[in-house]
Amino acid sequence: MHNTPHTKQDLSGPIAWALSIGAHIGVGLLAFFITWSVIRDDEDPPQAVTATWHEQPIMENAIVPLALPPEPEQAVEPEVENPELTEEEVVVPKEPLLPAADDGLAVMHEIIQTGEVPEQAVRNPITQVKFMGLDAVAAKRIVYVVDASGSMLLHLTTVLDELERSLQTLHPKQEFGIVFFQQKKAIAVPPKGALVLANATNITNAMRWIETSEKVIPSGGSNPVVALKSAMRLKPDVIYLLSENITGAGRYEVPADELLHAIDTLNPVDKRNGLRRVQINCIQYLSQDATDTMRRIAEIHGGENAYTFIERGRVGR
Repeated sequence: MHNTPHTKQDLSGPIAWALSIGAHIGVGLLAFFITWSVIRDDEDPPQAVTATWHEQPIMENAIVPLALPPEPEQAVEPEVENPELTEEEVVVPKEPLLPAADDGLAVMHEIIQTGEVPEQAVRNPITQVKFMGLDAVAAKRIVYVVDASGSMLLHLTTVLDELERSLQTLHPKQEFGIVFFQQKKAIAVPPKGALVLANATNITNAMRWIETSEKVIPSGGSNPVVALKSAMRLKPDVIYLLSENITGAGRYEVPADELLHAIDTLNPVDKRNGLRRVQINCIQYLSQDATDTMRRIAEIHGGENAYTFIERGRVGR
């Protein structure tokens, strides 16, 4: 009788199969959670543009380039008790005067001595941001979409001055972006595809790029659709749309109804609460529009008081 040797079972096949199944399950679960998160984000209905955080005072840290020399110590005369002093002879020490808000050296000196910003030097933010006379109440994310066609050649400097003034009224926790439209292209002020905080550095950098990059030179016609798409991708609360002729002319002309349909597609009404995700404030600049397209955009997407007309006599005010 022959003994059959015991054959060792090969487990490599089942182990590989189990690992493969486990990996597929893990990938499936990861894909499920990602999809679920995206669906949850998409399901959030748009909110009305209101907030209260920026109504609180701002206290900005002061940067002092040089420490001021200490004040010389004054000799203090020894106090002599004299019970015979009359009421008229009693000297009442005067309250120290607070430095004026416009006395920069005095304010800096007080900050160095006390470590606190004097109350009169604290900057209180306004509760609204304005551009060309239009308000955006408590909007946190703001995009300026500005016409850079040839019709703006003589007036772009005035618009940029107003743009800078508007940026400087923003709260540092608000975010902004700037997109110019020219021909059928969008000219985005860096960083492209992102909003930045409205602090002094970012505002200065944006304005410097506009003035020195040679990218924003008014010429030709314009079609705003591409620029509006770029602006919408930034997920703003408010868009300021400024143009002399929003429907364009010549080869870049877009019919008013077609433009309105395109904007409605970009910014549809949410059926759950009847709101649109973005409020569009419109500035009709220099010339009246026979089609009244900007006013119609403002009425549909901006609501009450979302339209203004800046006539030629008011330019450069």
